[in-house]
Parts: sequence; C-alpha cells; structure tokens
Amino acid sequence: MTVGRFLNQTNSRVLPADYAGPVLICDIDKTYLSTRFSSIRGLMGIPFEFALDKEPIDGVVATLRAWRRGPTSDFGVTPMYFISGSPKQLRPVIENRMLLDGIEYDGITFKDQLGLLLRGKPKGIVEQIGYKLTSLLLYATQFPVGCEWYFFGDDVERDAEVFRLFGRVCGGLRGVGLSTELEGLGVANRDITNITKLAASLPHTQDPVRSIFIHLATGKEPQAPEDSRIHLTRSYLQTAMVLVRDGLVRDETVGTVARELRLRGTQESQIDFFREDAQSRFGIEET
Repeated sequence: MTVGRFLNQTNSRVLPADYAGPVLICDIDKTYLSTRFSSIRGLMGIPFEFALDKEPIDGVVATLRAWRRGPTSDFGVTPMYFISGSPKQLRPVIENRMLLDGIEYDGITFKDQLGLLLRGKPKGIVEQIGYKLTSLLLYATQFPVGCEWYFFGDDVERDAEVFRLFGRVCGGLRGVGLSTELEGLGVANRDITNITKLAASLPHTQDPVRSIFIHLATGKEPQAPEDSRIHLTRSYLQTAMVLVRDGLVRDETVGTVARELRLRGTQESQIDFFREDAQSRFGIEET
C-alpha cells in the first residue's frame, strides 16, 4: 500500500537540516476559509467554485501575513503550510484565493475525495483524523527534527486531538499502542497502516508541538483546555494577541488584525470584548 495514496501534497521548500525555528500548519476549511467539502453532495459543486466565492475568516489574512513576516522584519519567510479536507480538484480555486489575499506558503495538502469515492470508500470523505495525521507525518519526514510546530485549526473536526496526537507520535508513540489508539478513534485500517509505517520511519524525539490555536467556528463557549498549549480563540484578534505575547509576530499585528475586523464590519464593542477576554483567559497584560 502506498503511503498517502488518497492525498495530494506539495512542499516547495527545503529547510536547512539545522533549522530549529517555528513552522505553522494551518487548516483551511473553517479555519482560513468559511467553507468545507466533506460530503458527496459537496463534490458536485466543485466545477462552479471560484476564488471570489471563498470567504476568509475575519482577521485570518492579517494574522497569516504577520506570521509569514515573523517578529523582526518585513522580509521574513517563516515556514507556513496548509492542510485541507477539501478535494484536490479545488486546488486552483484555493490557490487563487490565497493569491488574492496575499498569502504566501510553502506547501499544501488536499484530500483525494473523488479517488475515495471511485474506489468505494465514501466514509473516507468525511473521516479527517487519519487523513490529517497522515498528512502531518508526511511533512514530518521532510522537516528537520528541530522544528517547533504551531497549528491553526478549528473545533469542527477534532483538530486539537489530531495535533496533540501528532506530537505524541513524534515523541515516541509507536506500534501496537499507536494502532490501538487509532482504532479507538475510528480511523480506517488503511490509514492505520500508513500512519504506523510513517511513525516507524521517524526518529524518537521530544514532542515538538508548541502551540495549538483552535478557532471556535461552532460558536461554543471556550472551556479550560486540559493542555496548556491549546488556545481556544473567539477571533483571530485573540490569536494575534497570543502570538505577539509569545514573540512570534510583530507588536503591531494586533492593531492590523483589529483594523481588518473593523473593515469587515465587526463592531468596536465586540473588538473590545475580544481584547478583554484574551487578557483574562490567556494572561495577556493590557497595553
């Protein structure tokens, strides 16, 4: 069985072997764009999709551009990759949307939903844990072991669980223990085979996951996460505030994201609420 048979992944950047800095993996559906294709019916609309039909989440464009520039210079190129549950046939549409938004990236992964459908595996269209973990491990085989991994996801498709599991695999979860856990999560047998094969090829290192940002796309109230690395954010203004606090983007990023929110119709009272809520929940000092 070929690892990654039902995904389409690119990586246009080779990081130096001694690179030990941050890498961002960003989900697309409900994290960057307000769309998701996870059903057979959704596949039928692909030929009619255009870049202008795709609507970015408020504040995400300014946040991603700030990440790319990094904390010190307008000319920074901090590594950034995307993983989407959308079908690979949407690649031109999403890439054009990123071009319109001025989003630079180093690689992107799509699911071969049509391939799954044609091969009689319709459940694979909606199953995301096995697909996303396989995608992450494929990138891990290409990245230096010193990378510090950061994630943007949402609360629609158990992203936090996948990202934490990825860190545990990198930290040494292997063999029967890994297979048993994947079975309990409902991962398909073919994905379990792929994942255990990829895991076996990785060196045993420390868990490389530094932060996980989960956009509350469902509108649920944030609960205290069991893992301090998880940040449940009501808006990308809060994400930007944590990134500034942690020295990953420039200080002015918060103001830039706030301006994007205003341009997209967010009321000033709501922006104030986002700020105060972030200061309270993430321990950010008022400036």
